[in-house]
Amino acid sequence: GARWSDCNRVVTLGFELGGDWMQSYQRMIPEQLEAGIRVLIYAGDQDYICNWLGNQAWTKALEWTHKDEFNAVSVKNWSVANKLAGELRSANGFQFLRIFDAGHMVPRDQPAVALAMLNAFISDSL
Repeated sequence: GARWSDCNRVVTLGFELGGDWMQSYQRMIPEQLEAGIRVLIYAGDQDYICNWLGNQAWTKALEWTHKDEFNAVSVKNWSVANKLAGELRSANGFQFLRIFDAGHMVPRDQPAVALAMLNAFISDSL
C-alpha cells in the first residue's frame, strides 16, 4: 500500500522542474490588496522553519496604502468551536493569523482549526 509523507521528493521535483520553486510572491501582495483582493497570511506558533514572529514582522513592514491602519489595529483572539485557536490582526482585506499549537504544517497539526480558517476566509467572515 501507499504510505503518506508530508514531504514527497517526487512531488517536489515536479514543482522544481516546472519552475514553481522558491518564488517571492510577497512583492505582489500590495498590488493585490490595492485591487481589493483579500489576503490571508497564517503561521503556526510552533513553526521553526517560517516562524510566526518573522511572518508578523514582514506583514507589518509591507508597504501598501493601509499599512498604518493594519499596524494600528489591535490583535484579537480567534476561536474555533469555543476554544481559543489563535490571534488575528485584520484591516482592509489584509489578515495575519497566528495559529496556536501548530508547526510548519498547520493543517496536519490542527486540521479542524485549519479547515475553520479556510472556510472563514473564503466566506469573508474571518
